[in-house]
Amino acid sequence: MSTLQFDPNQLGYNADVIVIGAGISGLVATWRLLREGVDAVLLEARDRVGGRANGGTFNGESYDLGARWISPHAKQFRQLAHELGIQLTPQYTQGQSLIKLNGRNVRFKSRAPWFPPTVQIDYQRIIAKLNHLSRQLQLQTVKSALAIKNYDQLSFGAWLYQQSGSAATRKLFRLLTHVHFMAEPSEISLVYVLDQIQAHQRAEIVFALRPALDQDRIAGGLHRITERLAQQLRPQLNIDTPVLAMRQDEESVSAYSRGASFRARYAIIAVPPAVAAQIYYEPSLPSNRDALNQRVVMGRAIQAVLCYDYPFWRENQKSGFVMSDDGPASIIHDVSPTTSSEGALACLIIGDNASHWSAQPRSERLRALVTQLSDWFGNEALAYRGMIERDWNNERWSRGTVGYMPPGSAGFVHAIGTPVGRIHWASSETATQWSGSIEGAIESGERTAAEVIGQLSSAGLLRRNA
Repeated sequence: MSTLQFDPNQLGYNADVIVIGAGISGLVATWRLLREGVDAVLLEARDRVGGRANGGTFNGESYDLGARWISPHAKQFRQLAHELGIQLTPQYTQGQSLIKLNGRNVRFKSRAPWFPPTVQIDYQRIIAKLNHLSRQLQLQTVKSALAIKNYDQLSFGAWLYQQSGSAATRKLFRLLTHVHFMAEPSEISLVYVLDQIQAHQRAEIVFALRPALDQDRIAGGLHRITERLAQQLRPQLNIDTPVLAMRQDEESVSAYSRGASFRARYAIIAVPPAVAAQIYYEPSLPSNRDALNQRVVMGRAIQAVLCYDYPFWRENQKSGFVMSDDGPASIIHDVSPTTSSEGALACLIIGDNASHWSAQPRSERLRALVTQLSDWFGNEALAYRGMIERDWNNERWSRGTVGYMPPGSAGFVHAIGTPVGRIHWASSETATQWSGSIEGAIESGERTAAEVIGQLSSAGLLRRNA
C-alpha cells in the first residue's frame, strides 16, 4: 500500500504534465508544452524563477551572479532570445588581458596568449590527445569499452600528471578546468571530461585559452530572459512550492509539496540530479538512477561583482579579463552595464579556493579580491563602491554551480537523461549537446517537452492549439 496519499478532493488531473524547477530548462519545457496545447503546471521551490541564472543589483544596476556567457555556438539560446525580444551585447574584450600562471604574467591582446614553448607545445599535445581519446570512446567497440573502464579509474588530474611533467602545464589545465567545470582536476573522472569534449565538439572549446572571446551577455543580466518567460507562464507558475515527494503508477504521477499535491499524466524534473536526489520517490527509483543522482557532484563557486564609478581599466587599455592560478579569483572579467557609465568586474572564486573563502568573513573575501584586482589594474581598483556576491554551494535548491561526475561514474554518464516510467529528466547536466551550459539547459527543456508531447500524442491525449 502506498504511504503517499493523494488529496481525495482532487480525483482528476491538475494538468497533463508537472514540471518541477523553474530554471531555464523547466521554463523552456513548460513554454514549449503550452505552445503545443499541453496543460502544464510549473512548481518552483524558491521564491523566484531562474535557478542558477540569477543576479543581484547595486545602485539600480542589475548584474549576473550565476550563468552569464552565451557562446557563439548557442543557437537555441539566440533563437529563444529573439523570440522573447531580448538583445545580446558582446563581452568587452578590447585591450590587454592577463593570465597569471606559475608566478609569471602572460599578457595578450587580440590573439590567444602565448606561453613559453614547453608549456605551449605541452598544451597542444594534451589537447590533441584528449580529442583522440574522445573520438576513440565514441566508437562503442570492445576495445573502447575496456578503455572506458580503465580510464574511469583515473581522475582528470591523475591523467594530467601522467601526461605532463611540467608543473606550469598542469597549473594551466587546473585553471581551465576551474573555468569550465567549477571544480578541481582531481575531482573529475577522465571519462566525464572526454564525454564533455564530445558534447562540446572539441577539447579546444572545453579548455579554451580565451574563454571570453566571441561570447555575448544580456544587458541587465541573463535573469531577464527567465523573468520574461515567467511572465508568460504566470498562470502555470507556483513559487515557494518545493516538491518533497513523488509517486507514480500506471496512469499518473503525483507531486507532493507542503500542504499541497498535484497530479498529472507525466512529470519533468528540471533540477540538477543532486537536488532531484533529495526528493522521496514511490516506488523507489531504479538503483542505477538513484546511484546516478548521488554521483553527480556540484561544482563549487562564489561569484562576486565589484562596482566602480566607471570602467577605469578601459582608459588604461586593459580589457578587464584576467585568469589567475593563485586566486582568490580564478577568472575576472568586465561586466560593466551598457545603460550607464558605471564600471563592474566579475570575480569567480572556484573549487578549493571557493571552499576556503566561503568559510571566511565577507570582509576578508572583499579585501582579498580588491588586493588581487589592484595587482593588475592598479590602485584605482581600491576605490570600489561596493560588492555583491553569491555563494552557490550555500544555495539549498542548487547545491552548487554545474554538475560533474567523479571517477567510478562512467557506467552512469549516458543514462542521465533516460526517463523512469512517467518521469522525465531535464537540467543542463542531462543535455546531449553543450551539457553544463545555458545552451544545454535549453536543449534539455526542449528535449523533455518533445518526449512528453510524443507520449501524449501516441495515447491520443494531445489537444493541439487551433
